[in-house]
Amino acid sequence: MNLYEQLLVVRERLEGIGAHDDSMDLVDMLLKRAEPARNDKTNTTLIKVLRHMLHMKEVIDNYSIYDDLQHLLSERDDAEVAAIEDAAPAAYVDTTHRPKPKSYYKAQKDRAKKKG
Repeated sequence: MNLYEQLLVVRERLEGIGAHDDSMDLVDMLLKRAEPARNDKTNTTLIKVLRHMLHMKEVIDNYSIYDDLQHLLSERDDAEVAAIEDAAPAAYVDTTHRPKPKSYYKAQKDRAKKKG
């Protein structure tokens, strides 16, 4: 997703958490700036957009905007942690490597001799 689409996602998520009006105004301002790049093919991540927004002067000067954006980042971190935990193998799955016994390799050698 390009920058414009990511800003739309940020706006929707801010609405979802009941963000401060200053936060919504900032996102609207950024959407207007990003309007020319609406059909841009350059992809950017949501986390990158949020981090860039956190470094803006308007955000640093306004605690309510900063808190709203930090809330979105923490939601994102929680989702990533949950995804990593879901992707990890279950604790009861045996993942240890056990070598085959000597008899297995001896039988394999005998079969190879019979074939060749």
